[in-house]
Amino acid sequence: MLSKESVTQVEDFISSGHSSTHSILINTCFQNMTVTIIWKLVVLTTTKGIWQYYDFLRSEKRMANEIGTWIQFALNKNLEVLDLSFSEHGTVGPQALYDLPNCVLSSPHLVELWLTHCTINAKKKSKLKSLKTLYLNNVVLMDQSMDYILSGCPMLEELTLQLCYGHIRVVLLNSNLKTLKLDIGWFRQRIHVSCPTLLSLDMSGAVEVLDIANVASIAEVSVNRNLIFDFDVYKDYQGIKTFLQTFTGAKTLNLCSWFALVFSAWQLKNLPSPTFSCKSLHLQLDFMIWNLPGILNLLKHCPCLENLIIKITSSYNEFTSQKQLSWYHLYKFDADEYWNMVDAPVQCMIHHLKTVEVAGLIKKKFVIQFLEYLLRHSMVLKKMKIFAKKKTSKICEYEERLLNAPKASASAAVLFY
Repeated sequence: MLSKESVTQVEDFISSGHSSTHSILINTCFQNMTVTIIWKLVVLTTTKGIWQYYDFLRSEKRMANEIGTWIQFALNKNLEVLDLSFSEHGTVGPQALYDLPNCVLSSPHLVELWLTHCTINAKKKSKLKSLKTLYLNNVVLMDQSMDYILSGCPMLEELTLQLCYGHIRVVLLNSNLKTLKLDIGWFRQRIHVSCPTLLSLDMSGAVEVLDIANVASIAEVSVNRNLIFDFDVYKDYQGIKTFLQTFTGAKTLNLCSWFALVFSAWQLKNLPSPTFSCKSLHLQLDFMIWNLPGILNLLKHCPCLENLIIKITSSYNEFTSQKQLSWYHLYKFDADEYWNMVDAPVQCMIHHLKTVEVAGLIKKKFVIQFLEYLLRHSMVLKKMKIFAKKKTSKICEYEERLLNAPKASASAAVLFY
């Protein structure tokens, strides 16, 4: 029997507007809630025709026997959105996570499924025939679970795998998948991706072997952090070149500072680089000395580039070890004069580059020298937008310097924000 206070607590939750938003939120603060109270909450909300069921569950043993029943009860209402966020037990590894009830993967009405901190041990093909969005965060995928899940999701359009464990294969030969987001974590041995309908790939983390194939439709690629790569080993050069060639047809390319170092190594060692078809290039750069040859190399190999967007970060790249940078001591050049020494024309700057946007730590002198170089050689440039965090005296000095810099394009406007 519920106390008057408990009933009031549940009814206040119901009347607080959640039914009108078509969502249920069972808060993580279960310390003051009994199993009976939560059951009352589930019954009252699901009988109001709610389509979304957000279930945030603590790892308390007293709740363990009820979780599967709550989930099944909710799914029986033909829910379209299910968000299960389990708390960790406090240890690391598969034994620390809840086992996902089998009923979740046999829910034909689900359109969105969000899972956090659980173990999936699928033994047969899923029945998620309506699922369009799948988000897995810190999920342990046992054996062939990933294959079983994806084989039963014919309508899947967006897949996110964030810091997941286990055997990861994203193979969808006849699918609707458009967006794939991979946050791999550190030192995964292999990730395999094959999907002809894929339009957007967002990848971060470190992996020894990234096997990507059959992605000819891809239009937007974002790669953050780094693959496991030794600048001194030729086989690694071939591997990273093969990886990048997979995306040469993408129209938008988003690369981190680590890739600028890769292209610097290739530029200084006279190693061939792949040529990209991108019209927009987004770079997140440290803008240290050893980025400069890589920036030039990237511009040379993006002949159709129209938009260059740069975000400048701190000068230290925590994802690049000193061992990986050991090669640069063999090469000497005057960084202050680097852009003045570039005499060969860059195709994109002659015919296509129209807009340049720079944000972040723009007060570095190498940044200003690079922007002056762009102004001198970009024949069709229309706008150079510079987003400064603060209007310091140094920024004012650089603003004056760029406004008065020689410009190859008569219509080029330099704008400070």
